[in-house]
Amino acid sequence: RMHRSRSAVLSVKKRLGEQGRGKHSLKGDDYQFIHKSSIPSYHFQKSLRRLPIPKLTDTCNRYLASAKAVLSPEHFAQTEKLLRDFEKCDGPGLQAELLAYDKAHKDSSYISEPWFDIYLRARVPVAVNYNPFMMYAPDPDPKFMDQLTRATNLVISYARFKRALDTNVLGPEVFHLNPAKSDNNTFRTVCRMLPESLSWFGAVAFKAFPLDMSQYKSLFNGSRIPKKGKDVLYKDASQKHFVAMRKGRFYAVRLFDDKGAILPASEVQASLAWVLQQGSLPGGASEAVGSLTSLERDEWAVARDQLEAEGNGMSLKKIDGALFTLCLDDLATEDHKRLVQSLLIGDDAANRWFDKCFQLIVDGNGQATLNFEHSWGDGVAVLRLMEESFKDSNKHHFVSPDDVIEDVKGGSVEEIKFKLSDSLKQTIQGAQKKHVAANSDLDFATVQYMGMTRDSIKKFKVSPDSLMQLAIQMSFHSLYKEFPPTYESCSTAAFLKGRTECMRSATSATRAATEAIAKGVKGEDAKKLIGQCSAVHSNLVKEASMGQGFDRHLLGLRITAERAGRAPHDFYASEAHARMGHFVLSTSTLSTETLVFGGFGPVVPDGFGIGYNVVGNMLGAVVTSNKSHRDARQFGDALHKSLDELKSILEKKE
Repeated sequence: RMHRSRSAVLSVKKRLGEQGRGKHSLKGDDYQFIHKSSIPSYHFQKSLRRLPIPKLTDTCNRYLASAKAVLSPEHFAQTEKLLRDFEKCDGPGLQAELLAYDKAHKDSSYISEPWFDIYLRARVPVAVNYNPFMMYAPDPDPKFMDQLTRATNLVISYARFKRALDTNVLGPEVFHLNPAKSDNNTFRTVCRMLPESLSWFGAVAFKAFPLDMSQYKSLFNGSRIPKKGKDVLYKDASQKHFVAMRKGRFYAVRLFDDKGAILPASEVQASLAWVLQQGSLPGGASEAVGSLTSLERDEWAVARDQLEAEGNGMSLKKIDGALFTLCLDDLATEDHKRLVQSLLIGDDAANRWFDKCFQLIVDGNGQATLNFEHSWGDGVAVLRLMEESFKDSNKHHFVSPDDVIEDVKGGSVEEIKFKLSDSLKQTIQGAQKKHVAANSDLDFATVQYMGMTRDSIKKFKVSPDSLMQLAIQMSFHSLYKEFPPTYESCSTAAFLKGRTECMRSATSATRAATEAIAKGVKGEDAKKLIGQCSAVHSNLVKEASMGQGFDRHLLGLRITAERAGRAPHDFYASEAHARMGHFVLSTSTLSTETLVFGGFGPVVPDGFGIGYNVVGNMLGAVVTSNKSHRDARQFGDALHKSLDELKSILEKKE
């Protein structure tokens, strides 16, 4: 199963942002646009650098350095022999062919199309296996956490974001090394005046690095459509409605008028108030078509063909082309474990459409979460949408729970209905049973560690991310006495159509530190080991984000051989290489105050999925596992203990 890719390592807080001004009663353009950037949204796209292809020798050396930390001496000897043979024999020819392929596809990156292909050919259900979730922090004013109010305010912010993006006035995504020196009017004036072909160079002169925005075009109006063998991505930018789901029923809710202007917030609020008043499906759960999106992809393709054959083509198109899906759930719980189950699995999936570009899930407590389909993008655009909408909806509060809603429903909402034969109803019930059964083994734990924060860790000149990764290694070793291959997702959005690179955070440095601390090493010796982990980790992050990891390159070389009809080298089929690709620890971080937490399923049966957040007031994590293989709560407890140990070492004065 392919490892899902998520998140950006580049700090989302240092990007260019020009916010609109205004209060609750915004008028005209102040209401229509989230902001109007003086630099056009896609101004830097044409001059972005292309994703580099690493040197073959560098890739082989990096692979072996990583392998040494997690393989047994026997496996390491095997993989070293095979990889050095590959480096001398097949490798150079494949490298030349890959470079030629890259040169012939200058509008893309060498990994972009293969990455889409791998995702869309995967036949396992997208729910849990691929779709991650990210939960918003609550509105600072509890009054606005009412379900109808929170949903409406976020939806209006999405519309404002989309209008800015569509008219090329959403601020470009830019990583500022030092925002105080570069995120200013001088920077914006210089970059705006430069032609698009040179604009990237102007930004870099300010030590500001524009990021690829190609995925933004797939953020709205899209769906993944199941097809036998390989799915397709569908988009219909002409649609002006989003789909609200409630108790398994679908409603098309108008958000833009015929001219593309955002409807008054009160009108959207009235539409959603009406949706919330509607009852359950007349025929019960067997009519909940959304559950079909939880099926294995070929099974869902067959069921979808049947839906179309029975006269439901237009209903499906209204969902497929909708701006996004809003799932209005009844669940009102503070239990983190129950929440994660709802946000990741969606219970029986009756109130979900997992194929949608993204789903906004708002529960009975007004807690808001995005669950998104992963083939079209890696979370960079999704996280930007979340950050902008969080600030915007908290600042403006377009609607309030105190509003008197006079015209409930209005003419801006209609139910999307399906004609279902007994055969299709049975398929839906079967899908629900399969989905519940397939995920009944999934276990969840959440960790909230208040003993350290991002800033307190930095005081010790240690990378907060590296400390969290060391704690994860220590926790696994304390329970299982081994060091497994570990995946940390790293964005390569600094390059044209970059996707992600795997940053392998189990290193010889984390191994040495873990073993020493387990044996009782403390004081300055332990601090030095933690410092070495941080230095190695930071260098690996830098290499990966600059396109100098080894996983995507080795994948590209293997695909090059397959493209030419040749069998890949024996290195790829070795037991040691299989072990290196078996990510028992799959991790991702989204360190931003916008999120409370985020999570995803384990990528191998005996693995852990760990979504973590290092922020201003705590270190948090969502841990998932399969109960029959691993205990998520036990790991969560071990992680808390490991963080305590590291805190004790760092804070101890000799």
